Amino acid sequence: MVVEILKKLISIPSVYGNEKEIADFCESFLKGNPNLSVIRESNSIIAHTHIEPGRKTVALVGHLDTVPGENEFTGEIREGRLYGLGASDMKAGDAVLLQIARELRERDSRFNLFFILYEKEEGPYEENGLKLLFSKYGELLKKIGFAFVLEPTDNAVQVGCLGVIHAWFIFKGKRAHSARPWEGENAIHKGGELLKYLSELKPKPYRFDGLTYYEVLNATMVDYKGGRNIIPEEFRVNLNYRFSPTKSEEEAKRELLKLGNKVGAEVEFTDVSPSGRVCLDNPVLKEFLSRFKVKVEPKQAWTDVAQLSKMGIDAVNFGPGQPHQAHQRNEWVEIKKVEENYRVLKEFLLK
Repeated sequence: MVVEILKKLISIPSVYGNEKEIADFCESFLKGNPNLSVIRESNSIIAHTHIEPGRKTVALVGHLDTVPGENEFTGEIREGRLYGLGASDMKAGDAVLLQIARELRERDSRFNLFFILYEKEEGPYEENGLKLLFSKYGELLKKIGFAFVLEPTDNAVQVGCLGVIHAWFIFKGKRAHSARPWEGENAIHKGGELLKYLSELKPKPYRFDGLTYYEVLNATMVDYKGGRNIIPEEFRVNLNYRFSPTKSEEEAKRELLKLGNKVGAEVEFTDVSPSGRVCLDNPVLKEFLSRFKVKVEPKQAWTDVAQLSKMGIDAVNFGPGQPHQAHQRNEWVEIKKVEENYRVLKEFLLK
């Protein structure tokens, strides 16, 4: 049954910003269970059981959008793999979520359960649909004590996550003709100290309870004001900073400002996303890990576990998709991994 749901989800295009049709399907699907209260906000959905005091509250969370991409084999099964855009990232996880929600018609859970599906994960943090849900329904969502975010992990539990900052480092110069460079100041040359520093910088490890996260800082884009025969008056380098779960957003920003001062650059922050707490002490997670022999890994990237963590909700990534298939041409997911993820979560969540 879970694979049939996944086939349906794959058949509905939901590239970032165009999630209405898939949200309509999921809303209707969830409303088919009379045991769930369903809230629709734009193209994001919250569904939950009756919230009984004294019961722990657990959420299953997934995003509905995909990146743009091509797939020549959409809906086909080849060698145990189901093909389609978003198959691994993350419609396989969404299918598991929907099948667990469907089974609640006949079965109970020892938890209060939330099912959250949201739009616009694959774009800027400020447009993220989960962020909108928290802004409007924060008091309701804060009842959640633990969340499984069903991003592709190959059925490993990935704990915590790095925070992310994008910032322009801006070097100012003076425009001149390139034949007479002494009449100006070359802004690109002023960036040399920064580029040398970055080229020599090594990943910095941070360890938590046996897990190692690597903090990294890289130049990922450049821009300038000038031309082929012009001494450039401005040179901009985009720095992508993946910072440790030990640091707050403000601490991480202060480190970049300190670096900017050292190399003579103005710093302009364009995107700041929090890190996710390493929540191995959460009682729900501890029980889950004691019952199921799953691999436990650090999340050497950013996911919405960070956003949940910022709202005081412990969360991990645990999904059936294959991470190396995310955003790939002819994306696929292993059917046996989808069925295994569903089996484990059903056994843990449902009586």
